[in-house]
Amino acid sequence: MRTYTIDQLEEADIAALNARLLDMGLQAGLEGVYWLPVPRPLLNPRQVEHLEQCGPYCLALEVEADQINMELLVRGQGRIHCECVSFAGEKLRDHMIKYLEDLLTELKITF
Repeated sequence: MRTYTIDQLEEADIAALNARLLDMGLQAGLEGVYWLPVPRPLLNPRQVEHLEQCGPYCLALEVEADQINMELLVRGQGRIHCECVSFAGEKLRDHMIKYLEDLLTELKITF
């Protein structure tokens, strides 16, 4: 799996991040897993085509005791197995990394 990981985070930082992600309504069905929404303009053509049946699209963010892992696999929340599930392209990858880093910066979490 391709992931973007930030490690060596403090317990207070993890708690603040979990609280913010919960406030944003991004929780998935598993504890410590959140769905980060993918902006429509950054979807690939197949994903746009499948948006109604497979979307919304997201990246999974796993929050652990001292690190976070963002999977770079674009998943559809409407359907698990489909040809539209694929790894993030360069623009989407760069956007989502910046999105996550901006969120951490907003929370005053140093990494």
